Amino acid sequence: MRHIAIYGFIASALVLAGCKQKEVPGVYVEITLKNDTDIDKYVVFNPNIKTIEECEATFAGSLPAIMAKLPEAIPKNSTATGWKCSLEDPAKKK
Repeated sequence: MRHIAIYGFIASALVLAGCKQKEVPGVYVEITLKNDTDIDKYVVFNPNIKTIEECEATFAGSLPAIMAKLPEAIPKNSTATGWKCSLEDPAKKK
């Protein structure tokens, strides 16, 4: 009986280990832009946010600061028309 309890414990530990969520280094946000050029997207990475839910809940507050500090290659008259949070780099997706 004791062995059955030990095997049950080991089996449940393996099941729980399989369900463990992988650690992500942060969240990517792909911002959709509207401007006079053909640059229609800009990707930012935030290592402080670890989940899509947290990104979606907080990104709207960060957007004005990001838009104010766009790289020189992106026109300053660009406006954000939307964004999408992702755990994977959108540039690496096929």
